[in-house]
Parts: sequence; C-alpha cells; structure tokens
Amino acid sequence: MKGSDLAELLAGWADSGHGTLAQQLAHALRRAVQSGLLADGTPLPSERSMAAVLSVSRSTVTTALDELRADGTVESRRGSGTRVRNQYSSTVVGTRVAQHFSSVTGIDLAAGNPPDPSHLPPVRLDIAALLAGGSGPGIEPLGLPALRKALADGYCAQGKITDPGQIHVTAGAHQAISLAVRALAGRGDLIAVENLTYTGIFDIVDGIGARSLPVRTDRQGIVPHDLDRILTQHSPSALYLQTGPHNPTGALPSPGRLSEVAEVLDRHDATVLEDCALADLAFSGPLRPRLVTLCRRAVVVNIGSFSKVAWGGLRLGWMRAPDPFIERTMYLRLAGDLGPSVPAQLLTLQFLPEYDDVAGRRRSALQATVERAVQRLHADLPEWKLMKPQGGSVLWVQLPVLESDAYCQLAGRHGVHIAPGSVSTPARRPNSFVRICVDRPWPTVEEGIRRLHLAWRELKAKPESASVESSLRAANP
Repeated sequence: MKGSDLAELLAGWADSGHGTLAQQLAHALRRAVQSGLLADGTPLPSERSMAAVLSVSRSTVTTALDELRADGTVESRRGSGTRVRNQYSSTVVGTRVAQHFSSVTGIDLAAGNPPDPSHLPPVRLDIAALLAGGSGPGIEPLGLPALRKALADGYCAQGKITDPGQIHVTAGAHQAISLAVRALAGRGDLIAVENLTYTGIFDIVDGIGARSLPVRTDRQGIVPHDLDRILTQHSPSALYLQTGPHNPTGALPSPGRLSEVAEVLDRHDATVLEDCALADLAFSGPLRPRLVTLCRRAVVVNIGSFSKVAWGGLRLGWMRAPDPFIERTMYLRLAGDLGPSVPAQLLTLQFLPEYDDVAGRRRSALQATVERAVQRLHADLPEWKLMKPQGGSVLWVQLPVLESDAYCQLAGRHGVHIAPGSVSTPARRPNSFVRICVDRPWPTVEEGIRRLHLAWRELKAKPESASVESSLRAANP
C-alpha cells in the first residue's frame, strides 16, 4: 500500500484530540482493520513513509505500531515489513437485533451507534471521584442519586414535574424497554407496536412469550384511527412507539399527529412505552413536545439513552414512570443484575453540563454525512429509492426487488454489512427494504457504498435470479 493511499484512508484520524498522537494513530489503524478497509495481509508503508505522509515523527509511528503489534492487529518481520493481521471471525446469532451487530469481517453499516467516543469532551475518573460521588459499596439498583436527580431536573425543565423516585437508570434504552415490557406483559399477552420499528422490541416481546400487534404508520407517525381500532378491539397490555427520529425510517412525527395520538391514548387509559432514544438527534433540534407531556390520563413510560449522542459503550439509559412502576422494574432487574455501572454514571455526570453542545455537534456531523451518503447513493445506485431521514444516522432504502434478504447476504460477501428490512417488521416477512447506518467516518461509509454498488452489479448480472427479474418488472412496469 502506498503512503498516500493510507493517508487518504485515515483522513481526519487526529481530529478527536484524545490521547497521544501515537494512541490516536493506533486507534485509527485498528478501526480500519476491524472494518475491513485494511484486509488481512495488507502490507503497510514503511515507518518513514507513514511518518512523512501523516506529518508526524517516526517515533510516533513506531509507538503506534508497537501497540498494534502487541494486540495482534499487525505483524512485523525482518525484511518483510509490517502487514495487517485481521483475525476477526464470523458469528451467527439468531436474534433480530444481532442483524445490527455483526462480527463478520468487513464494513459495518448496520449498527446505529457512534463508532467511538472521540467526539466527547475530556473526562476522567479516579478513586477520589468515586468517593465524592457518594457511591458507597457501588450497588444502587435504580442508579446514583445524583444522576437520577439530574435526569429528573431535565424533565422538570421540559414542563413535566418529576422527582428522582420516578427515574430508573438502566444499561441502555434496550434494557429499559425490556424491563418495562416484562413489568406489563407475560406469555400470550399483546404488545402493540408500529408496523415498522426498532428490531430489539421483537426480541424482547418474543423472549417473554408475548405477541406483537402491528399498528399502521405513515410518514407522520402512528395513524391515530388505526391505533384507536387496535385499542378498542384488542386491549393490548401496552403500546411501544418511537417519538424521536424513527428507527428505521428516519421520519419525525408532527406535533399535530402526536397530539392526536395522545388523545387516543388518554381516551383508552392506555399504557405507552415512549422510546425517545433518538430524540436529540433530530436535524431540526430536539423534538418537543413528547407524549410524556401531552398525555393526561394514559400512563407514559418515557425511555431515553445516552448511547446515540454520547457512546454506546457507556451502556446507560433510563426510564421515567410512576413510582410504583419504577419499584416493580427494580425488583425485576434484581433478578438479573444489581444495578448500572457506577464509573459509567460518574463519567456521564462529568459531561452532562456539556450534553446539549455535544448533541448539537453530533446532529451537525450526522446531517453532513447523511447528505453525502444520499448524494453518493443517488449517483451510484439510481435504481434505489431512499427516504431522506429527518434525523439520526439510518437510511431506509427500497431496492427494486421483491425481497432484500438475499442481497444483504451478497453484500456481506463483498465485505459490507447491512440489515434487511424484514427484521424491522412484526411478522419478519421479507420485503424490498434495507437499513443502512452511516454513523461512521466518511472514508468508511464511502467504501461501504462502493462495495454495495459492486454487490448490486453482481446481483443484476445473474439473469436466473428471481430478484433480478423483479427488478426488471419494477423498472419496466
């Protein structure tokens, strides 16, 4: 590999400002290897050449490569230089949410989380901070009092009076949804869900032996009259829906639509799980109001997360609900774990005063990447139809085929991982959509789209393929 090629591949590698230059370079190289941009056996430029094209000292390059040699990412032999050693293997998991977390070697455009924490402000943790945080023995099943109070204050600022006793800090929004569903339903019960929604809800519902009941949606969100029909005819234990930028469509519910939905929920005294994990990533700014402030009679369990704005590795989310409900979820949680990580909560409390600024920068960066990805897909794959998202990092794309599952498998063989649209539907029926996450450095996204293009060309080149036949029918009605 030429030094200039590597410099282009690692563009922006030192932008985070976290750690020494050598640590940042090692991180960028490791990420390129893990994503498949640097394949197994790829020879790296000489240390002198890398130092020149990256504008760093040779000692910086040597230190970075020493770190990568130590963890097996690269291997150096006298007389043969340094080569990539990509040892990442394939694992097949049967759950739907696993479609977003592939360990297959290649570029991952399926999971919708920040690729790393480099956009966060500097934070640190030491024993003094643990003592000052009042964490005691480190077991707080509902979360640290300081973080629960900070979250409660946030709701109060939005006009929803909340005390810390109504907050349960969880290991991400996914755990909050799981605890809430388990508190409300059991085997054979019905949980109403949007007919396109977050894949994890199906694993949760299936896991307790309950059943998903689809409610029709359009580009403004859940359709009120269909929700009214479902609640009247079936009386589900709860409704799960998203009121931020929708996953997977990227659509935003209009304020008017949310008010109509709130009226229906109040009329039925319903219980609703309102997932706001993506609410702060709407390109137009944080969405207000939400059902938690609009509903008057319905019980609203409002769910949030730090994963999408901060970093998934923090594993911190929360729910806001009436005190008795919070207590029930605490006992359910104690059957599986004893509470959220104290260090993760203290780190979160450190950057919480800057959270709005971090979220603003995340929105701007995501919007720019989404715009570039949309333009590239329009140019390279004009047959594809995509709905431009209003927030978040996911592109919901319709292919001119009857079923997209086979194409996703083919894309995997070309070294790029995306999720088929079938995993986002209650019945898991194959459809023509795919879910592409672009929350990655642009060189990674760009290479991923190139590989998607190659996979599409290969699919079209197979005249015996039923998918291609349907493509032709769609293109020539």
